[in-house]
Parts: sequence; C-alpha cells; structure tokens
Amino acid sequence: MKKLLTIVAIAAAVVAVPMALAQNAGQGQPTPQQGEQADRAQAEADAKAKRRAAATAEMKAKGEQAPQKEEEEEARKKR
Repeated sequence: MKKLLTIVAIAAAVVAVPMALAQNAGQGQPTPQQGEQADRAQAEADAKAKRRAAATAEMKAKGEQAPQKEEEEEARKKR
C-alpha cells in the first residue's frame, strides 16, 4: 500500500510540473525592467533639478534670496 501511494505521488508530480511550466511560459514580462525604472527616475530628478536651478537663478536676478530651507531639506534627503 505504501509503494502504491509513493507511485501515485510521483506520477502526480511528473504530470503537474510540466503543466505548471507550460502555463507560465506564455506570459511575457508583466513589469518594466529595473533599468527602465531607474532611467525614468533619473530623468525626473534631472528635470526637477533644472527647474529649481532656473527658479533660483531667476530669484537671484531679481535680487531676492534663494530658498535655502528647501535646498537643505533636499541635501538631507540625499544623505
């Protein structure tokens, strides 16, 4: 009886594993690659830095003082 249960368990595994692999084989890449996400995040950070630099330059041209508080917060976040 024990041998019969062992044979049935092995047979079930032999059938189940290829079926599971076949179901997963047709699926493409559901999420974007990490490299693409990093590139997008870097592009957003660069655009934000450019906007801030332009705003700071404009404020300095007008004779106003640049907002140091925001710059200090950003420096703390980067650390």
